Amino acid sequence: MRRWVDTPRKRVIVVALVSWLLVLTAMEFISVPYVRLSPGPLFNVLAESDGKPIISIDGAEVFPVTGQLEMTTVSERGGPYGDLTLFEAFTGWIDPSVAVVPTSLLYPPDTSGDAARQAGSDQFSDSQEQARIAALQEVGEPVETRPLILEVSPDSPAEGILEHGDVVLAAQGRAVRSPQRLARIIAAAGPSADVVLDVRRGDEDLSVTVVTVANPDDPQKGFLGVTLGIVADSPVTVDFNLDDVGGPSAGLIFSLGIVDKLTPGDLVGGRKVAGTGTMDFDGRVGPIGGIAQKLAAAHDDGVTLFLAPKDNCDEVLGATPPGLEVAAVESLSEARQALEGDLPPPPCPVG
Repeated sequence: MRRWVDTPRKRVIVVALVSWLLVLTAMEFISVPYVRLSPGPLFNVLAESDGKPIISIDGAEVFPVTGQLEMTTVSERGGPYGDLTLFEAFTGWIDPSVAVVPTSLLYPPDTSGDAARQAGSDQFSDSQEQARIAALQEVGEPVETRPLILEVSPDSPAEGILEHGDVVLAAQGRAVRSPQRLARIIAAAGPSADVVLDVRRGDEDLSVTVVTVANPDDPQKGFLGVTLGIVADSPVTVDFNLDDVGGPSAGLIFSLGIVDKLTPGDLVGGRKVAGTGTMDFDGRVGPIGGIAQKLAAAHDDGVTLFLAPKDNCDEVLGATPPGLEVAAVESLSEARQALEGDLPPPPCPVG
């Protein structure tokens, strides 16, 4: 039988262990103003969700597809979505696939969970619309575009005059087809100008007048205080069936999924391909956040080729897991060529 013999060295070990356990326990209850970003789930946009195709198309011939075209995501904890504990932050800091960043870098002060989710949902919906337009134009389908009012800022000149969902048909008597064109007309009007907008609200067409103020970034330019998106009319309808995902970064993959279904041949060709990137209606691919987490998620899921925005290459070069091939693209056409295999996928430039 062994007896416990108390010595100064053993007392130090016991005190250290107890102290460490107390620290770990405390870390589980201390909240920190950070957001933890970790690899999220992948969604094959060529497959189904809840028994329905994630991308469904009517009004055009749809061709069979094979393989997996994976939309990548980032999982968030903390910030508007609830408290992040010091323990969760600590384990994120030591995990190379996780980023822990101050909440203030991602969200304005006092942003609620509901507001963050709504903003993410609006961005996701707009990314789908931009992807639809870009893809239909890529395959030569007729498309007519119009600017869409996504958000009216509180206390802005447009508050109480324009509404979320208004489709802008004309500005100052001139037809407008894109958000950029509308923004240029508003800016050129200057501050304190009457801007007449013809809008479609539901089934009603109406004319409204908004008085501009000075643009906070350039006082010589007019400003309405609205966030613009885009909507399109086409004989080809595209519907998306994917819930509980937010943000703008799925545009590239949604566009490729539509192109694959609307063109003969097999774009993905039985492979497991993933990617990320915003998409505008002209087919330009834009940078996104969380690229390191998305690369890690794709690698862990067995992806062989990853499509990334060229503007994210600085981050890609230091975060690509071994064995994952990355193609850097600036447009939908480049991404399509990278998948068709006529040329080697363009890598991120080094140096």
